[in-house]
Amino acid sequence: MDSNSTGGTTAKRIERQLAGARLRVLIIGAGIAGATLGALLRRRGEPAAIIERSDGEEDGGYMLGLMPLGGRVLNGLGLAQEYEAGSLPVRFYILHDRHGQKIRRYPLAPLVDRFGSWRGIERGVLLRMLRQAAGPIEYGTVVEAIDEDAEGATATFHDGSKATFDLIVGADGIHSATRGLILAQDEVEDFDTGWGGFVVWSALDPQEADTYRELWSAGWGVGIYPVPGRCGIFFAGRHQALKDREAQEYAETIEKRLPAGPFRNAVAKRDRSTPAFYWKMADCRARTWSRGRTLLLGDAAAAFLPTAGVGASAAMDSAAALADELSRADVGHMDYALQLYEKRQRRRVELAQKNSRNLARYMFVNSGPMAWARDQFMRFYSLERLMRDISKVMEGE
Repeated sequence: MDSNSTGGTTAKRIERQLAGARLRVLIIGAGIAGATLGALLRRRGEPAAIIERSDGEEDGGYMLGLMPLGGRVLNGLGLAQEYEAGSLPVRFYILHDRHGQKIRRYPLAPLVDRFGSWRGIERGVLLRMLRQAAGPIEYGTVVEAIDEDAEGATATFHDGSKATFDLIVGADGIHSATRGLILAQDEVEDFDTGWGGFVVWSALDPQEADTYRELWSAGWGVGIYPVPGRCGIFFAGRHQALKDREAQEYAETIEKRLPAGPFRNAVAKRDRSTPAFYWKMADCRARTWSRGRTLLLGDAAAAFLPTAGVGASAAMDSAAALADELSRADVGHMDYALQLYEKRQRRRVELAQKNSRNLARYMFVNSGPMAWARDQFMRFYSLERLMRDISKVMEGE
């Protein structure tokens, strides 16, 4: 396809990068979804152009529990050894009641044996791994408009230059600007739990390195999630009560409520110098994933609450499915390839998103009686039930 690049430097650099490409693909956003897609296409010998709004200086931000859905993609990228070195296996999940007493300890070995390893990793570590595999990224670059015609999708960049592509992939996150360019507001469903939380880092207890712990009370909660060298602590609460508070102040409030044991130990050793990451517990769902030659991927299409720990894995799995469909696509039938992709992934993704929302309804309760009822229910939530629920997500049923 002939280039429609005009003026400026962004379009010219991208034009040179895609010279001779069978498919001219622009990926907007070099987060987990976009970097994964870029890495997969590059490994297939069909590299895409990737742009990213930020300057590329990403800190760890927060921790991720990567399910086998994501780990399998890293295997396919030849990154299995690097992934293993940069992460920790998650072997146990321990749930505590509103008073901090242990309700259940779930060994994850049956799930690992069936599907593959669950591992804890910092988002920044995973991003660096994927971005290195994806190839060149244009940082500090923004698409301000997308126009469609018979030649394809034309992106207007922030410097005024333009280029036309066979496919534009919006992988720019839950607050996707790409989504706003192609969909109306009533084509996006928002879901807000009314909760949020701070991620603060703490010292890693070697005896807890393979264990996730969570405590959910009435109006607040805390979770501990190890990664190599440290652990992330999530201090949750109602968004209206947290939005004007400092992370360390709230951590001190929670610390006073915790009984002696692993939660209090981890909170007491928290890093007070590193800025906290605030995570609003909300998601969204686009009613359609594509319009013309522009497609939404990852959180831009369906964002996830962190309650089930599946968001990053689902984004990587979707990127792998899209790369597979594009490997068989031709320019003249791109719309058919996108239809096949959405048919293949949409139900699977929305099922996992629904599961995350349902878990939020159990976790994020505001009254004592509701917290008591939740604790009683979880006492009878068996390992077999946990396996069935996770298997549904893994198998897309």
